[in-house]
Amino acid sequence: MVLTQEGSRVRGSYGREVAEHPIEGTATADEFTFRYTEPQEHGTGRFKLKRYGHFAGEYLAEGNYRALPWQGWRGCDGLWDTPLGRLRFVEETPGRVFGFAEYDATARVEGTLAGARLTFTLESGNYSGRGVADLDAAGYAFSGEWFEPGQPTRALAGQRILPRPGLTWLVVVEAYWQRALDDNEFAFGDMLRELFARLPRVQVRHRYYHDETSLLHWCRQLLYLPEPSVLMLAGHGEPNGLTVNGKIIPQGRILDSLRYADGLKLLHFSSCLVGQDSERALIAAPFPVSGYKTSVDWAMSAFTEFIYLDMILEKGLAPAAAAQQLVSLVRFAGNEEIDGSPYRPAGFCFFG
Repeated sequence: MVLTQEGSRVRGSYGREVAEHPIEGTATADEFTFRYTEPQEHGTGRFKLKRYGHFAGEYLAEGNYRALPWQGWRGCDGLWDTPLGRLRFVEETPGRVFGFAEYDATARVEGTLAGARLTFTLESGNYSGRGVADLDAAGYAFSGEWFEPGQPTRALAGQRILPRPGLTWLVVVEAYWQRALDDNEFAFGDMLRELFARLPRVQVRHRYYHDETSLLHWCRQLLYLPEPSVLMLAGHGEPNGLTVNGKIIPQGRILDSLRYADGLKLLHFSSCLVGQDSERALIAAPFPVSGYKTSVDWAMSAFTEFIYLDMILEKGLAPAAAAQQLVSLVRFAGNEEIDGSPYRPAGFCFFG
């Protein structure tokens, strides 16, 4: 995609190989609202500039009711498949690159991009190396060399990992609810997997955590999913985070671990009290967050989240629109006291 801007007016074109489809609209400081035209369809959409090297948004073809995601990256920003494993490069300011490696949460990438040449270092514990790579003209691949102390120089190649159209991930990361050996086995993730197995375009993954390290491990794995994702964290909550085995996992560390998960469209805390005293921190997150302000009943949260997630994953609503609909469709989800109801208000809250 190539765009040019004069004042607030933006025009351009996009397409692979010889195709050039026109796109035009208006822009503010960080948002572009547009119309696009292709031979078989046309429609509208919007992009939000998340950082220098990445935008995220959606488009709606005329005649369709479901908006679909549309993301873009420039330079080396994005997710790459390499002999070093999956690497995520981030270019927040022109020319400065940092990143992460899927195989090791402690690995750190630092580098520079000058024109089409990327020079970077990767360090992880006792392991370190240096790469020099040139991007191809389309930005889909790079090739170069990899240097390690005391080792022969190796060829280094990378292929950009692009989202598969129409696919969304529902990732449920859950604490074990059982406290004693005679407790019955139950898990919220099992129910969600069965509920959404009917949707071929939704991939459900259910994982468990037992401490801060295991929870943050699964959160960081979302950095390496190229498609849109919804993350649900299920467990016991406190106003300042999640609690497991008597220890608090602070909200701030959870949010930081997900900051560069480009496809994350919603983080939902399926836990008590998380939205009670942390509105400022949750609003500042670079993705929508939802949860509860009360000590919510298990059955209430399950019923609420079945409808909430179904509106997002099956009906195609954006999380903000689903949250707005939810409190009118499921009355006890909100803050309203219902006469004669055996359920207290759940205090569902949404932070856009």
